[in-house]
Amino acid sequence: MSLIAFAQVSVNDTTMEMSEFPIQKDQDVPVSLVLVVGGIGQGKSSFINSVTEKNECKEGDTWGVDQTITKEVQEVDLKRKDDIITFIDTPSLRTLKSSPKFQDFSKTGFHAIVIVCSVKSYKPGSPVLQEVYNLFGDDIYRYALIVLTFEDYLSDSTVEEFLKANTELKEFSKKTGDKCIAFNNSLENGSEEASEQRKRFFVYLDAILRQNDEQPLQRKGACAQCCVRLCSCCRLCLTWCKQIINGDR
Repeated sequence: MSLIAFAQVSVNDTTMEMSEFPIQKDQDVPVSLVLVVGGIGQGKSSFINSVTEKNECKEGDTWGVDQTITKEVQEVDLKRKDDIITFIDTPSLRTLKSSPKFQDFSKTGFHAIVIVCSVKSYKPGSPVLQEVYNLFGDDIYRYALIVLTFEDYLSDSTVEEFLKANTELKEFSKKTGDKCIAFNNSLENGSEEASEQRKRFFVYLDAILRQNDEQPLQRKGACAQCCVRLCSCCRLCLTWCKQIINGDR
């Protein structure tokens, strides 16, 4: 069964319990880090707000003036029934590598990489895919999920037709195993349509987590293998890694 077919079957069977209480990360609960990257104005922040049903990321329409609203790396936590998903909102890829917070996360590793591309403003030849590949190398394809935001701008077109018109995006998607979904950022949180697309996204995300046995992907040259061994469950273990590397343990 293809991943797309699997997603269609599994959406109806997927149940998610979200916590309305402050998340206690010192509990023995698996934490998965999901890095959300993309060009300026592609809808990264609004995607995170939609998929978490929160409004913690500042939004705005800036793609036309090439200015980013997200200035710093920001974390948004989502407590599910059996785990915590931490979405990491990012500024432009041009400035991401210089972020101390991103460098710390890179040492722990990421359990999935969401690459956000806007149907509204994506331009052929965009450097985003190459920049993401440069960060993570060939392993990126096992961890990547392409999210096409502003699905409503497809009008009567399909995702397949959009990919066909953007060759480099289609080729990248093919290498991921066709892990590509459309997402409508403008749906009202709590609506039936919004709930269905959230469930569909988590079917894809959970498939990536299972495929990689929940082992994180590190940025090339980020850290020693001890970080993977110690931090595969929770990024709080990063403190232990630093202490071991510094000889304090």
